[in-house]
Order: sequence, then structure tokens, then C-alpha cells
Amino acid sequence: MNSVDKLEPRTVYHDSPAAIAAGITLAVVGVAYFMAAPAIVGALSEHTNFSEQQAGILTATESVGGLVASLLVSISLSRFDRRRLAVAAIVVALAANLSLTQDIGFYSTAIYRAISGLGSGAMYALGLASLSASQHTARNYSILLFVQVSFGMAEIHLFGWLAENNGMSGIYLFMSLAFTACLGVVHLIPRSAPETTSLQGGEMPRHTVFPWACLFAVFLFYLGIGGLWTYIERIGIGGGLAPQTVTDGLTYTQILSLLGCALAGWLTMKLGQLRPLIISLVCIAGASYSLTFNMTSLSFTTALCTFFLFWNAVDIYQLGTLGSLDHGGRFVAMVPAFQTTAMIVGPAIAALLLGMGDGYRPVLLMTTSAAAAASLIYVFVHLRLIRAESLQT
Repeated sequence: MNSVDKLEPRTVYHDSPAAIAAGITLAVVGVAYFMAAPAIVGALSEHTNFSEQQAGILTATESVGGLVASLLVSISLSRFDRRRLAVAAIVVALAANLSLTQDIGFYSTAIYRAISGLGSGAMYALGLASLSASQHTARNYSILLFVQVSFGMAEIHLFGWLAENNGMSGIYLFMSLAFTACLGVVHLIPRSAPETTSLQGGEMPRHTVFPWACLFAVFLFYLGIGGLWTYIERIGIGGGLAPQTVTDGLTYTQILSLLGCALAGWLTMKLGQLRPLIISLVCIAGASYSLTFNMTSLSFTTALCTFFLFWNAVDIYQLGTLGSLDHGGRFVAMVPAFQTTAMIVGPAIAALLLGMGDGYRPVLLMTTSAAAAASLIYVFVHLRLIRAESLQT
């Protein structure tokens, strides 16, 4: 048991396999469109009258809708029945995607994609909040990330096939079917946060500084990842590697993300969440920093292996830690908003850094610094929780 869990008052968790499966289903389908973004941008460019720039804008409007939904869900969790919120989110996403099967213009498509983002983003946030209501949050989030990554890999190929045979309507109809299927599991998610008894004896109330600190660490991590992921291909080519070497590295090392999910789930049972999280962030910082030196195909591939092995593991540990601090789900539901904001700001800062005239080194140092800063925040949280625990004994 880790220091986070020891500070819990007696709580009745929502740990039924059905509730966990329903939460995972909502979260996976809610983020499915984003996971297949590369294939969707390609399909929009090739099978509609939209340009590549317009295709990118449409994908961005979806993300903005998801960001707003994340904040709305966080505000609404303690006020409304979560099953009703889920039904409303599914209906909104379903209606928007069915409307997109019609032949409409760019601005109408952008509006419907933003509305779809509101619905699917709310589904994702509700799925995360549902899993935070369980006791073994990190284990359940590791299952979620494993399913999410696996489904995302399959989606990219499936959406490409659908677009070739049915255009974008095929993709929108598939998403509509997926949203409809989610209506069948809504009755399984918890209606509310876990019931928590009054604090016992020497226990101390949980300060919200810990969840807010964790959310800021999430932002920092994705700030660095956003800048790095935007330019990772150009970094490899700029380092003198052949384009095919870079492409192969990006393609084949992604399989390690599945191993990272499984490894994270196992480690949380052995070591808790915060220590593996801190180590994982340090490893990512080290991998990013290593690319600032003389780059070879071996060093580039090694760095990619490190990124993909620890990236999803960091997500699992961060969600698990925050879920253990916030079984009500209010802070967990804000994770997509912090991630999305960072993924917008990160590439923008990276683009400005490129104007410094020192190649991609400043971008890599930004990722290094962001991951290192996030690890220091979790060190602070870990030490404070250990101190709070010692005061209780």
C-alpha cells in the first residue's frame, strides 16, 4: 500500500467489474476520434473538398470541444446523476456525428465537430471519473490505457479502410454505432462518488493542494510532450538520419506502449504509484536530453523506445495518483482539459524556440525541463504525504 492510500478515510468504493468495464468503455469510445486523428486528417484531405489546413482545424475544434467538456463535467459531477450526464453526452455526440454524414460545408462541419467534441469529451471525462471511484485506481487506469492504445492502433487501419470505401460518412457512421453501443453500459457506471465515512481519530483532511499540484504536473508533462511529439520526425531527420529510418522507428517502437501499460499495472501493485511515476519522468527527461548530443540511428531508436515505454506508464501513474487523492472524480475529470491545453501550448512554444536559431536543441531541452519539473512536483507530493502519514501514527 502506498502513502496516498494510507491517508484515506473509510470509503465504500465502486469496485464491481461491471462498473469498471463500463467506465473503460465510455473513456475509450470518448477519446476514439482523437486517437485516430492521423487517419482522420488524411481521410478529410483525400476524400473531401477540405484542404490539409482545414482538416487540421477541424481536428482542433474537436479538441477544443473536449477541453470545454472536461471542465463542465468537473463542475457537474457533484450536482447531477452521472448516468444522466453520460446519456446526455452520448446523445450529443451521436447527433453531431449523424449530422456530419450529410454533405455540408467547412464551417458547418467545424460546428458539428466542436459539438461532437463536447459529447465525446464528456464521455471521456465521465469514464475517468468513474474509474477514480474504484479502490485500485492505477490498476484500472492501466487496463484503460492498454485497451485505449490497442483500440487506437486498430482504428487507424479501420478508418483508412472505411474512408477508402465509404468516405468520411463511413467513419462518422462507425462512431455513431460506437456511441449507440455505449448507451447499453450507462446503467453500470456509478451514479455518484464513493460514500466516505467521517474521518477517524488522528486522520487529517486531504488538502486540495495535492490534486492541484498533480494537475499542474500533468500540464507540464504534456507541455514538453506536445513540443517533442510535434517535431520528433524533423528532429530525427535534422540529426542526419534517413527519413525511412525515422519512419520505421516511429512505427515499430510504438508497440512498447502496450508493454508500458502492462508493466505500470504490475509495478503499482508492488511499489505503489508515486515512486515509479517519478522514475518514469526522470527516464523521459533523460531520453529527451540524450537527443541533444550527436545523434545516431541507435540513440534515436533508444530514445523512442524509452518514450513509448514510459509515456503511457506516466499517464497511468498520474491518473492513479490523482484518482487515489480524488475518488470523487472532480480533479480527475479535469485531466483532459490540462492535457489538451498543454498539447496546444507546447507546440506553440516549441515553434517559438525554433526561431532561436539553435536547431531543435531548445525544443529537446524544453521537454527535458518539463519532465524534470513534473518529477519534482511529485517528489514534493510524495514527501508531504509521507510526513502526513507519520503525523497520524
